[in-house]
Amino acid sequence: MLIIKGHIPRKIHTVVFDFDGTISTLRAGWEQVMEPLMVEYLGEARRAEVRSYIDESTGIQTIQQMKWLAEKAHEASAENPADPWYYKKLYNDRLMENVSLRREDARLHPERYLMSGAREFLEALKGMGLRLFAASGTDEADVQNEADALGVAKFFDEIAGAKPMSEDCSKKTTLQRLIAEAGDSEGILVVGDGPVEIRLGEEAGALTLGVASDEAHLYGMNAAKLTRLHKAGATAITDSFRNRQEILEWFSPSGPRGVFVGEGRSRVLETGRLITYDAHDRKNLVTIENLMTPGVTPHEDYDAEGFDELVRRILNARENGRPVIFSYGAHVIKNRLSRYLIALMKAGIITHLMSNGAGSIHDFELAYLGGTSEDVPTAIEDGSFGMWEQTGRWMNEAIREGARDGLGYGEALGRYVDEHPDRFPYRDDCVLYQAYLLNIPVTYHVAIGTDIIHQHPAADFGAIGATTGTDFKKVCASVADLDGGVFMNFGSAVIGAEVFLKALSIVRNLGYPTFHITTANFDLIDLGNYRSRIGYDDPNYYYRPRKNIVNRPTSRGGLGWHFTGDHQITVPTLYDRIMAGLQKDEPTDPAGR
Repeated sequence: MLIIKGHIPRKIHTVVFDFDGTISTLRAGWEQVMEPLMVEYLGEARRAEVRSYIDESTGIQTIQQMKWLAEKAHEASAENPADPWYYKKLYNDRLMENVSLRREDARLHPERYLMSGAREFLEALKGMGLRLFAASGTDEADVQNEADALGVAKFFDEIAGAKPMSEDCSKKTTLQRLIAEAGDSEGILVVGDGPVEIRLGEEAGALTLGVASDEAHLYGMNAAKLTRLHKAGATAITDSFRNRQEILEWFSPSGPRGVFVGEGRSRVLETGRLITYDAHDRKNLVTIENLMTPGVTPHEDYDAEGFDELVRRILNARENGRPVIFSYGAHVIKNRLSRYLIALMKAGIITHLMSNGAGSIHDFELAYLGGTSEDVPTAIEDGSFGMWEQTGRWMNEAIREGARDGLGYGEALGRYVDEHPDRFPYRDDCVLYQAYLLNIPVTYHVAIGTDIIHQHPAADFGAIGATTGTDFKKVCASVADLDGGVFMNFGSAVIGAEVFLKALSIVRNLGYPTFHITTANFDLIDLGNYRSRIGYDDPNYYYRPRKNIVNRPTSRGGLGWHFTGDHQITVPTLYDRIMAGLQKDEPTDPAGR
C-alpha cells in the first residue's frame, strides 16, 4: 500500500535511509524504555507530558532527548543530575539489555527483525546503481553492528550514526553533505519512519518516503506514525517495502501497473497496485465550517400545494407512533444539510434514514476530515479521482468488520466511528454516527462499482454485499410498519425509489397492511401534472420516483406528492414547519389520514 500526494517522477541517484523502525526493528519498543526513565525523574503526574515529548521528538539524536530530560529533571529537583550524558548512559544501558539479545538472534534469523521487504528493496535499489546511505540517531558503532547482524550493511555506501560525546544530528549532517556533493537535492530520496528525517528531506527539497510501519508485525499501517509522517510533509507513505515495485514506479513511473488475470470472458483487471492519496491534501467543496445550521442559517421559504398537509401528516404519524422514513441522495449531505437530519432525529421525527453509498461516503468524510466533495472534472483526468486512502481503507475496514459480526452497512460504519473517536473529530455532525447513538436505523443501499471506496485495494465486495443486504432487510422491517406513516425521498432518483418499491412489495406479500400511507418526493425536476397517466413517449414516464414513490404505492389508499425545489430550501422549510407544529401541539387525526 502506497499513499502519495501525486506522481513525482525524478531521476534518483541517492537514497538516504533512517535505520531504526525503517529497516530494523531491533530497537522496537525503545519508547517503553525511555518513558519510565523520564517518569522516574519527573514524576508520575508528568507522564502525559513525557509521552507527548517522546512522540514529537521521535527520530532526533538520543542525546537531544536526554538534554530535555536533564533540564526538566534538574528543574524538578536540584538533586537530580544536570548532565544529559548521565541520562543517556542510563537509557542506553537499559535499552541494550534487550537489543543485545535480539542482535545475537538476528545473526541467525534476520527476517525476524527486518521490515518486510527491506532486503529485497535494498537489493533492487543497488541493482539500479543508486548510492545508499544510512543516517541514524543511534550511536554509530551500534547501528553499524546492527546493520551487520541483519546482513544489510553491505548494501550501504556509508552508515552514519551519533558520534561519541557529540550532539550533532547525523541525519542533517549526512543529508547536507550529500546535497553539497550532488549540487542539488532533486536526485535524493529520503526514507524514514520518523518526522525528523522526513522534515529534513522536505525542507531540503528532496523526495521523501515515510514508512508508517507496524514494528510488531513488520508490515501494516501504524495509524500514529501515519499521522506524524503526514504532518511532517512526507511526499509518499508506505507501510513496508513489500510493495517495492510500486514504490520504484512511483518515483520513476514506466507505464501501466495493472495486472490482468484470466483470459477471454474470464479476464479481469486486478486493482491491488492502485495508488491512493492522502485525503488531507485535498481541496473540499463542502466543509464543517459551511454547514447550514437550523435556526441560524438564513434560507428562502418554500411553499407548494400539499406541503403543509405533508407536515400535518408527519406530525400525525409520530403522534400515533408510526414511522417517518427519510430517504435521500448524497446531495442532501453535499448541500450542507447534515445538521437538519440530525435535528429531526433528535426531535423524534425521523425514525429511519436510508441513502445510497455516496450518501455514506460524504457523511463519513465530513466526520474524519471536516470536508468532502472533491473536484471531479480535474481529478478524473489523471486517475486520482476517488483514490483517497483514509476514506477507502477505513470504510472498507468497517464494512468487513460489520459483515463478520452480522451488522448492516450503516450500523457497521456507526460502530466504527464510535470505536475510533480519535479519527473522527467532527463526529458530532455525522448523520450516521448520531443515528447510531440514537438507536435509529440508517441504511445504505449499494450498487457495486458506483462508489469510490470500491476503487480501493481494500474493497471486499462480499462484505459490501452482505452488509447492504442486511440493510435492505432493515428497510423492509420499517416499511412493514408504514400504515399511517410517511415515506419521503429527497433526490434519490434511482436507488431510493427502487429499494422502497421492492420493500413495499415484500411486506405486502407477507400480509402487512401498508395502504394508508403518505409518500413525498422532493427533487429539482418539474413533472407537471404528476398524477396524470402518461405514455412511453413522455420522458417523465421513465423518472422512477414518479411511479415508484408518488403513484403506485398509494394506488389503494393514502396520498403521494412530488415537490419541486432545491434541497437547501425544501429541507430547512420542512424542518421549520415541523418544529412550529411540535410547539403548537395541534390536535391530529387518529386515523393518520
